[in-house]
Amino acid sequence: MNKEQNENLEVKTDNEIFKCPGCGSNMFYDPDHETLSCDYCGSQIAIDGQTNVNELDLFTASDDDNSWEAETKVVHCDNCGANTVVDINDIARVCPFCGSPSVGSSDERAGMKPTSVVPFKVSRDEALNKYTSWIKRKTYVPKTVKNELPNPIFNGIYLPTWTYDANTISSYKGRFGEHYVTTVGSGKNRRTVTRTRYYYVNGTISRTYDDILISGSTRLEQKRLDKISPFNTNVSKEYDKRYLAGFSAEHYTINVRSGWDTAKKRIEEDIRSSIIRKYRPDVVSYLHIKTHYENITYKYVLVPLWLCTYKYNNKEYGFMVNGENGKITGKYPISIPKVLLTIAIFIIIIVVALIIYGLISENNQMYQLLK
Repeated sequence: MNKEQNENLEVKTDNEIFKCPGCGSNMFYDPDHETLSCDYCGSQIAIDGQTNVNELDLFTASDDDNSWEAETKVVHCDNCGANTVVDINDIARVCPFCGSPSVGSSDERAGMKPTSVVPFKVSRDEALNKYTSWIKRKTYVPKTVKNELPNPIFNGIYLPTWTYDANTISSYKGRFGEHYVTTVGSGKNRRTVTRTRYYYVNGTISRTYDDILISGSTRLEQKRLDKISPFNTNVSKEYDKRYLAGFSAEHYTINVRSGWDTAKKRIEEDIRSSIIRKYRPDVVSYLHIKTHYENITYKYVLVPLWLCTYKYNNKEYGFMVNGENGKITGKYPISIPKVLLTIAIFIIIIVVALIIYGLISENNQMYQLLK
């Protein structure tokens, strides 16, 4: 049964597992075609996902919201400590972070149901190809790792994130300084010195912030999320559990209000930087800013990541691939012999250069003596 024949068929569900209408096998979300796909018979079902344009008022969010609990449960990995949200009827499971089968039920509640999801667009094979191209550009990576990953654990997972919108009006006052050069003294004591001329500033500044992306995971801290970003959360889809078929979702450990605290710090840093850029001072003596926030809204967005870990010489390495655009970042082993060879070549080049310089200097001296 081909894709066209399946377009008008509904996916039957059995305890939240998506069943193929053609053969009854389990279906999984396919990033290559952005459909539910059956590996057994090749059937595909389109997902007509709608862009989520709804923002929620931050002050209506509740820490006691467990709206996702009806269809999911949280499992805990005894090996690495990760908490993962899986289908409520899922039994066979390994940890998507470390690959350990030591995964069991957790007392942790599933919590708030996501409002949006950025679906995978990069397939597993494409993510591996991204890694291959990336790692081959690293000069000091051992050849064996470049050729083939040693026993990799490779999983697709949705990371919990919060996005925040806000309008701000800030009043500020400060004391800035600019350097200038002047001449002082006379006679032998005459010299130039650098001094600072101070001036006072004040005013107001208005800013609009849209979809500030904040990690909801303590396992993937904000700096690492920034490194693997961007994710196009402005066109994220309304949450649909079919996008998660065959994937896991990490349970958020940073709630929506704590996420706002982080977003607020970013906003304050941006406002401060904007004011300083306006005046371009050489010195900031002080700058006091008071900011009023309006229309603070949020979305709970699942963003896609491919995670891979592997061991080389008894040390663990890994990389991440942005499941939407293929951006990659990670850690990799360094070949000590390659590093030592580079150092040796560098030393040889320096020694040869010094010898040549010495010979040229000696010849010049001899030439001067013979003149």
